[in-house]
This record gives sequence, C-alpha cells and structure tokens, in this order.
Amino acid sequence: MFQQQAARMRITPQLRKAIGILKLSTPELMEVIQQEVTDNLVLEIAGNKGGANDFTPTFLRGNRSADSNYEPLLHIASNEVSLERHLKEQLGFIPNISPSMRQTVILMVGNLDRNGYLRFTLPEIAEVCGMEIAQVEHALRILQSLDPRGIGARDLRECLLLQVQSLPDGCPIVSELIKNHLKDIAHYHIHKLTTLLQVSTQEIQAAIDVIKELNPRPGAAFHIETVPYIIPEVIIERVGEQFFVRLHQEASSRLSVNGYYERMAVLDSDNKEVTQFLSSKLHAAKFFLKCLEQRRRTIFRVAQAIVEEQNEFFSHGIAYLKPMTLKQIAEKLSVHESTVSRATAGKYAQTPWGIFELKHFFPSRLQTDIGDSASSEYVKSRIKTWISGENPSKPHSDQKLADLMKGEGISISRRTITKYREELGISSSMRRKRI
Repeated sequence: MFQQQAARMRITPQLRKAIGILKLSTPELMEVIQQEVTDNLVLEIAGNKGGANDFTPTFLRGNRSADSNYEPLLHIASNEVSLERHLKEQLGFIPNISPSMRQTVILMVGNLDRNGYLRFTLPEIAEVCGMEIAQVEHALRILQSLDPRGIGARDLRECLLLQVQSLPDGCPIVSELIKNHLKDIAHYHIHKLTTLLQVSTQEIQAAIDVIKELNPRPGAAFHIETVPYIIPEVIIERVGEQFFVRLHQEASSRLSVNGYYERMAVLDSDNKEVTQFLSSKLHAAKFFLKCLEQRRRTIFRVAQAIVEEQNEFFSHGIAYLKPMTLKQIAEKLSVHESTVSRATAGKYAQTPWGIFELKHFFPSRLQTDIGDSASSEYVKSRIKTWISGENPSKPHSDQKLADLMKGEGISISRRTITKYREELGISSSMRRKRI
C-alpha cells in the first residue's frame, strides 16, 4: 500500500452540461430552455411581466390581449382538405348509388394509404362488407373514377394506366409501355423497346416523356405534413465591402433571474430551509445562463472566423468556397477542434447567398496540378454548368466530365464525379440523352 500523486483530467457535471448545451441545435436548445424554465422557478423568459425589476412573481393572465407576443393569425383553424374529405365530397354528387355500395366505397376510401393506393384485396373487402366480388369491383370502379386520377389503384402499373385512360388520344404506345415494359423504361433501354414495338426512337422518347408527366402518388398532394423550418443562429450581412456577423435574437429565448425570488433568498434568511432551496435554484439558474452566454459567444467567434476565411464565398458565391478544416478554425481561435465541431453541427447561418449549415463551410479538399486545392463545392458547380450547356443528343458522360475537370488542373476520378452528380440530383448521361 502506498500513496501517489497523479494529474488526471476529469469532466465535472458542470463542464459536461456546458458541452452538451454547445452541441445542441436551435430547436433542441429551445426545448431544453423550456424544460429548464419549468423545473427552475427562479428562471423566466425576459420580457414577461413580473421580471427582475418587479417584486411580484410571474402569473399567467387570463386576458390574452395583454400578451404582446400573442399572434391571433397563428390560432386560426386550418382549412386544408384531406384526401378522404375530397373523395367523399365527390361521392355525394354521384347519383343512383345504393346505400350499401356507397358504404363500400367509403370503406375503401378509409383504407387508402398516404399515396392513394388501396392496400387491401377485393376478397378481403368483400368478406368485411358481406358482398359479392362483382359488387366490390363495381365499387372500386366508382372510386377510381374520382379525382385525382389514379386514386384507388393497387399498384404502380394500375395507377399509371388509370391516368393514361383520361388522356385525349388514348396513347396506345404509352399504355403498352406501362403494361409490359416498366423495367425497360426504368433502365432506359430505348433500342430494345424500338425493336420490340417496331416504332421509331422518337416515338419511344415521346411516350416516355408522357409517362414522366404522370403522377405515381396521386394521394400524396393531400397528405398534410408539418414542414420543418430553420432558425439561423447567426446572420451574416454585407455593409459596403465588409461582412459583419450578428447573433439572431430569436434563435434562443432570452432568460433572466426573477428578482422576487432573488430578494426572497436574502430577506427570508431566518428560514434556512427556504434560503437553502432558493440558493440552490439561483446557483443552477446562473450557471445555466452562463452556459447559454458561453454558447452564444463561441458560435459568434466561430462564425466570425469562418467569414474571415471564406471571404471569397461571401463576396462572389458558392463556386468560390475554398477547402477548409475544423483544425484551421480551432487554431485560429485557440480552442480544441471538438469545440469547433460542436459549435458548427446543427447551427445555421443566414448569408447573402441563402441559409447554410455552418458545417457547409468546411468542404473537402481536392488537389490541383499546380499544387493548389479546390473544394468539392467548386467541382459540383462546374459539373452543373457543363451539364446545363451540353448537347442533349450527346450528353457528357461521367468520364468526359472527369476529363474536363482534368483540363482545369483538377485530378478527379470518374467514381467521384458520379458521386457528386448524384448528390446534385442529376441523372446519368444515358437518361439525359434526347434524340
């Protein structure tokens, strides 16, 4: 048994909490702030009545008009029409339908998925409704006659055929392609289709263009989904020839310590139990506020460093985004690389060129023939430019694009070009070809 002194690094609970707050995205931070305000009675959102300058605690008022943040337009009921309601309204205008047939159609409407497809077989529906298969088939025809066209289909082929039937000229080649050659269309086997159907390449191309205009998910337009929105942490604005960074005030709620409870901790010094309870809450509240301030200061410093390093991007656009690493910013700010990583993950900046995640300003590096480096974003912009100006009858292959990049002094493999092209959502040269 012996004693030994040793230096050892330990992460305290306070440091762990500070690191966790820095890592949070804006929506996650808002949830943490709301939970902290709920759990700690001495914390309140700044601007509410009963703040630090008031000697009374904050209470909820019954009069909503007294709240300056209340927006009446945000509380208006939504008037969006669901797919089920849209179909039932049309069904009410169809005459000469027996009550049992109407109920069967309504049952089918209630069993459509979000894309408008019927996922139950006709025998299953017939068993539930106690009807003959022929009657259920008639109910399905009624459903499939409703708008939007293609609704009530049981697979993609049937969905597309229902839409083709409503076209004015009937499109016999289109119907044939949908019935028997969907896989060939997916793989763009133009020459194979011209041989099988004994038609010209132009006719096949025109038929495929018609099929592309059809809607494979007719019910999706009625699916109401909450659209996520981004709250930028920082706003980067141009003033003259310089760019300035400012924190977005709405990115996090402004908190303060309630003055009433702060004074109570001093005035009720005779009651040790109350004093101890309030002191612990005050200590936790002040530490939480310190963590929030440290988070804001760190994000602000990182954003400023990014603006200084990526000045060409902010001046001229995304093609001028240069390669940069987290280590460069960490060394510039004299902080650890992990701190920069936490300060940029899930945080967004509003710039003159749009809203970008702070991680976006750290593109990968590609070496050039002259020893310089180019960013992946620059390569993507060049790919986009070349493809937009290509000859539709002779589109650039991925190898051709790699050769063009090599002509600019950037050595890049065909596989990397393919990856960047797919990230841009651009089809292969075979599918872009037009005759």
